[in-house]
Amino acid sequence: MSTKKTGAEVLVDTLINHKVEYVFTVPGAKIDKILDELNNKQDAPRVIVSRHEQNAALIAQGIGRITGEPGVVLVTSGPGVSNLATGLVTASSESDPVLAIGGSVKRQDANKKTHQSMDNVALLKPVTRYSEEVLAANSVSEVISNAYKVAKSPRKGATFVSVPQDVQLETTEFEALSPVKYEKMGHADTRNIAKLVEEIKNAKLPVLLLGMRASLDRTVKAIRELLTVVKLPVVETFQGAGIIPKHLEDTFFGRVGLFKNQPGDLLLDKADLVITVGYDPIEYDPEI
Repeated sequence: MSTKKTGAEVLVDTLINHKVEYVFTVPGAKIDKILDELNNKQDAPRVIVSRHEQNAALIAQGIGRITGEPGVVLVTSGPGVSNLATGLVTASSESDPVLAIGGSVKRQDANKKTHQSMDNVALLKPVTRYSEEVLAANSVSEVISNAYKVAKSPRKGATFVSVPQDVQLETTEFEALSPVKYEKMGHADTRNIAKLVEEIKNAKLPVLLLGMRASLDRTVKAIRELLTVVKLPVVETFQGAGIIPKHLEDTFFGRVGLFKNQPGDLLLDKADLVITVGYDPIEYDPEI
């Protein structure tokens, strides 16, 4: 017979199964049980207390960008949840995986004008890729696992799960799930690569525009190898800074996106072929 566990314990077990290393938080009454379980379990993620929920979300975003796995942030109800908005919209805009978990009032108080009672899911839906509330302890692990999967699936971004206080205390026989499998993007088709090679050869002024996603280790390595062989002029966005090393600086024509009329802007304007790597329109308006 299965041993019953609380919703909070299953939630922490789910984070363990997903190999989450850190949880960034600002403690509060509506997440006490989850924090207790994080403290009690020997193999639980390390809890790091921040001074503000927005900071916790932005740190989690940094973890997501560096590792490719969702950074996890845990906050209490009311202002704890509402303070997440800037951090989560930033993560979603910049395609960094973040899983945010917020406490909320007991289910029976959800429609009452009680302390810190609000619709967490509706509040954060516009700034996340997935925003749901756990309605029973039996579904805690499923909802957390789905949110984790969505956060790291193309296009990556922030997800949010609201966990009512009584769901955290409710017991269940359901075990924590292992990570949900998801489809990975494959390599570019060889025919498309061959077509690009021909377009580069035929172009009078081909320009390489590097965005924030070009700063991933293996992407940087590939770009540097390419530029060693083919001396293409390069422009970076400000979030793609640092990709071009000193020994390739003769290919570098500056950064674009923060100030207008830079050398890079003029170069892109005159280019007859722009090759983007890791670029997102949020970094640099294509109309400029």
